[in-house]
Amino acid sequence: MREKPWILVVDDDQAILEMLQALLSQDYLVDPVTNVREAQKHLQARAYDLVLTDMVMPELGGMELLKYLRLHYPEMPVIVFTGYANFQEAVTAVKLGALDYLTKPIQIEILRHTLGRALEFRRLAKAQKDLEAIFQGAEALGWQALELISGTPEAAILSSLKEAADEPRLEVVGRRFLMGALQLVQASRSSIFLFSPKLDQLTGLCSLGPQSEERSRVSMGITDGIMGYVASQRRPLLVPDITRDHRFAVQPGGRNYLTDSFMIIPLVGKRFWGVINLADREDGKPFSARDLFLGWLLGRLLVEILESREDREGEAIPAMENLVHEHMPIGLALLGEDLRVIQANATLGRLLGLKTSSLVGEEIIPRLGVSPGEQEMVKEAFQKLLASKEQQQLPSLKSVINQKGIRFLGVKMFPSMINPESPQGFLLVEDVTEREQLKQRLHLYEHLAIMGKLSLCVAHELNNPLDGIRRYVSLAQRKKTEPEEVERYLSEALKGLQRMSLTINSLLSSANPIKAPRTADNLLNLLQDAVKIMMFQASDQRVEVLFHSSQELRGVRVEGDIYHVFINVIKNALQAMPHGGSLRILGAVNPEGIDISFSDTGPGLSSEDLANVFQPFYTTKTGEQGLGLGLPICRKILERYGGRLEVASEVGTGTTIRVILPKSIMGGSLAA
Repeated sequence: MREKPWILVVDDDQAILEMLQALLSQDYLVDPVTNVREAQKHLQARAYDLVLTDMVMPELGGMELLKYLRLHYPEMPVIVFTGYANFQEAVTAVKLGALDYLTKPIQIEILRHTLGRALEFRRLAKAQKDLEAIFQGAEALGWQALELISGTPEAAILSSLKEAADEPRLEVVGRRFLMGALQLVQASRSSIFLFSPKLDQLTGLCSLGPQSEERSRVSMGITDGIMGYVASQRRPLLVPDITRDHRFAVQPGGRNYLTDSFMIIPLVGKRFWGVINLADREDGKPFSARDLFLGWLLGRLLVEILESREDREGEAIPAMENLVHEHMPIGLALLGEDLRVIQANATLGRLLGLKTSSLVGEEIIPRLGVSPGEQEMVKEAFQKLLASKEQQQLPSLKSVINQKGIRFLGVKMFPSMINPESPQGFLLVEDVTEREQLKQRLHLYEHLAIMGKLSLCVAHELNNPLDGIRRYVSLAQRKKTEPEEVERYLSEALKGLQRMSLTINSLLSSANPIKAPRTADNLLNLLQDAVKIMMFQASDQRVEVLFHSSQELRGVRVEGDIYHVFINVIKNALQAMPHGGSLRILGAVNPEGIDISFSDTGPGLSSEDLANVFQPFYTTKTGEQGLGLGLPICRKILERYGGRLEVASEVGTGTTIRVILPKSIMGGSLAA
C-alpha cells in the first residue's frame, strides 16, 4: 500500500493548525508546527513531500522559512498563505520558488487542488530527473540500445522500418515511420518536421490523424513554441499533462490535441534534422516513459536513414551553405587564417548587432566586444586550431556590445570540413548570458547550502573528540607531578586533535564543486564523482552513505560510460529509502578482478521482482513514470568491458547490487 504524502504545516495560530490537520489527515500525513525554528528541526529529522506555511508569524516569518528551504531543500514544493493579501509579497514568494500563494480564510477545495498540483509537480520533476539518468546511459550505448528490447514485438516493428531506407520518396518514408509510431505508442496524431537550414525554420514533411494535410504544410521558426524548445535542448520531451507542467504554462497559442499528453523527439545525428511530434494516444491515456524510450529509438532509426540517404547522394559532409545557415541560437562563421569572416549566418549578425553582410571580410575578434586579454585568448585558440586541427573551446567570455549591457558568449572553434588542408576554421558563438547568470546563482546557493550543512557536520563530528581532549588535558593538569601520566594524557589529546584535523580536511574537500566526469578517467575517480553528486539527495532523504574503496581502482582506466552505471545504481538505492536508511558502497580488488557493491537497507525485492529486474520496461516504481531500463542499460554498458551486474535481495532486509569487472581491464595485473 502506497504511503500517504507527508506535509509539514507551519502557522502560529493553533486553531488553523488543528483545522488543517483535521481536513487533510484523511489524504495526507500532517505534521503541524507553530514557528519556523520548530519547522527547521522537523525538516532535519524527516523527509517531507511538501511544506505549507503562513507568511506572517512572530520572530521568523514564512519568507525566512522559504529562503531556508531554497538553500537546504531546493526541490521541496512550498505553498504559502496569509490573512494579509499583499501582491508584492506574493511576487517575492514566487520568485523565491513558492509554487502558489493562497489567502485566508482558506477554502478547502482550492487548497486540495493546490496541494494536488504541487505534489504532481514534485512527482514529475523527480520522474524527469530519473528519465535524464536513463537516457544518458542509453545514449552511451548508442544504437546498441535497440538490443535492450530484442525479441519483443516493438523490436520487430522497428526492424521492419529499416526497409524504408530504399524508398526514394522521403514523404513516404516519413508516413511509414508515423504508422510505426501508431503501432509502437498508439500515437493517433503525429507529424514530422524537418529543419531547413536555408530558411532557418521547421517545415512539415508529413502528418497522420485529423487535419493531416494542413499540418503537413505548416512551417515555423526554429525558436518558436515547444518544438523550438526541444530543438534547442536536443532532448526527448515527455509531457504527461501540459496543464500541470510549469515549463509551458505561458506558451502562447492554443493546441488542437484531444488529450493533454504529448511527446516530441528531436532528430539528432551528425546535425540537427528536425523533430517528430506524437500526440493523442488512442486509449486517451498519458504517454509514459516507456513510450518516450520507444519514440527515441524510432527517431534514432529515422536519423540513420536520413544520413544514409545523404551519404548516397554524395553529401556526407554538409555543404558550407547548410553549415552557415544551420540553426541554433548559435552564431557560425567560416574564418580565414587572418581571422577575417569568409561566410557567416544570420544568427551571428543578430548576436553582434550587425548585418550579416557587413561581417564578411571583417576581422571577427574586435566585433565580439571582449576585453583585450580575452581577444588574445581567442587569437591563440584559433592559431592552435589551425596548427593542431583539433577542436578548441574557450571559457565564457564577458562581452559588451553597443552599450547593451554585459553579456556572456560561449565560443568554440572547429577545423574546416570543406577543405581540411586549407588554413580555415569555423567559429561558433552562443549567447550564454542566462546560463552563466544561473550558474553563478547556483554556485552561490550551493556554496551557502554546503556551508550550512558543513557547519552542522563540524559541530557533530568535532564534538566527541573535543570532549575527549578537554578531559585528557584536565587529567594532565591534575597529574603535574607525574611526568609519565602527563605524557600519556597529552598523547591521547594529540590523537584527538589529529582526528579533528582529518575530519576538517575531509569536510572541506567534500565542499569542493563537483566536476562532471571526463570522457575517460580512472575507475576510482568516476565512482567518487558519482557518490559526491548523489550526496545531497542522500542527505535530504536522511540516508547514511558509507563509502570505502581500494586505491588500486585508481590504476584502472575506463570510459566515462561507467559513471552512468554508478549514478543509476546509487539512484535506485536512494529511491528504495525515501525516509532514511543506510547505503554501503565497497570497492575491492580480488584475484578474479574488480567487485564494487552497493548495499541498501530498503524494503528489498520479492522473488518475482528479483527474477524480472533485468527485463526491459519492468519496474517496481509506482505510477506511470517508471521506465524499467536503468539496470538493463547498466548491464549492457558493463558487457562492453566483459563485466556483469548481479542483484541479491531479501524482503525486509535490503538489496545489494554488485558491479563486477574482469581482471583483464587492469592490464592483467593486480599490482597497485
